[in-house]
Amino acid sequence: MRSSGLSLDQAPPEDIPFRFFITAPVFGLLAGSFVLYRGSSLFSSSWSFETIALTHLITLGWVIMVMMGAFYQMVPVLVGGQVPWISFSRLVHALLSLGVIALIGGLLQYSPLLYPLAISTLLLAFIIFLTQLLTALFSVEAKRPIVTAMRISLVSLTFAVLLGILEIGTFSGLWPALLDRTILKSLHITLALTGAVGGLIVGVGFHVIPMFYLSSPFPQQRAVWILRTGMFSLAAVSLSLLLSANSTTLLLVTLPGVLASIIYAATVLRMLQQRKRKVVDATLRFWQIGLLAFPFSLLCLTVSFFWTDERLLFGFGLLFLLGFAVTITNGMLYKIVPFLIWFHRFSSLVGKAKVPLLKDILPEKRTRGQLHFATLALFLLLPGAILQIDGLVRIAGVCWMVSSLWLGLNLMHALRLKPVLYEQ
Repeated sequence: MRSSGLSLDQAPPEDIPFRFFITAPVFGLLAGSFVLYRGSSLFSSSWSFETIALTHLITLGWVIMVMMGAFYQMVPVLVGGQVPWISFSRLVHALLSLGVIALIGGLLQYSPLLYPLAISTLLLAFIIFLTQLLTALFSVEAKRPIVTAMRISLVSLTFAVLLGILEIGTFSGLWPALLDRTILKSLHITLALTGAVGGLIVGVGFHVIPMFYLSSPFPQQRAVWILRTGMFSLAAVSLSLLLSANSTTLLLVTLPGVLASIIYAATVLRMLQQRKRKVVDATLRFWQIGLLAFPFSLLCLTVSFFWTDERLLFGFGLLFLLGFAVTITNGMLYKIVPFLIWFHRFSSLVGKAKVPLLKDILPEKRTRGQLHFATLALFLLLPGAILQIDGLVRIAGVCWMVSSLWLGLNLMHALRLKPVLYEQ
């Protein structure tokens, strides 16, 4: 069955994406709790093990967790790629969850025993996941920008994972340093965030904005230009970091990517403004906030090449991770989860029994309050972390906890809906 360009008959079992989606708020709750507990000390040095632990609670526990669920769902449905050994995805989820816990435990407890567990579980999880998804994506033609964007995302993730494993082994003493740690860290961040995370969100936006918000299509030639420019910047920045290039070179190769991000954000914001259905809901606000944060985060990174102040790096990290990646994935969960529940549980009952409307599976009144707490957490944490205002950081941690718990309860509410509730 095909609908709006979707290959719905190839959708994976519903529990596969759901197990990834429902786990993300749990790690969000842990991250908020950690911010409340440690306060502004988490933002004193990007080299601190506690700061690294918080970063990976967000990146692996939330962003990558949601990304994996989205890939398992979207590659078969949006691009028609057959994901092999789909049942292995449940093992991937278990390994990733265990690996994140082991990594965070190792960082916080300085336990050499947990590092080998973290490396083995995370590496195995990513090997299975990347083998499945790269096989599926490279078996289809790259006729649409979303396919190219997904390929960029997965290839970037592959290198980011290898660099991350190398870094864990280096600082835990499992093997000697093979690269300068500053270069290793910069490469890992560049490929993981701008390549893997940014590539997927940009690519998905090409397709889901017109589909969910009834906007005009994203201009095809502009999408191709954005991806090519972004890919050039990503490759050039990575090479420049490896060669220890000077700040001027890094600026020159970064600027095209920043320009591409600005054009992407401006285009999508305009599409949302001119959408046919003018209803304003929480998911729209999540997208708008995320799109505004995206180019500003990259500008912080660009300025940091010349002004070596770690506050700029924290600004980049918070704007990119919380402002862009977490915010947009949060909003997309409110679109994807109701759609999947309706498709898997109710679509076959249309005309036979009473079924809920898509908007009734997660009503607006349930999502708007969580949007307020998520936004408040971002706007309190950003100045609190940069200006080292401990009380502000801790209040932001509370807001983050409430937001994550609220999201988790909303998703659980939707997941509990069964057809029997709607029988006539």
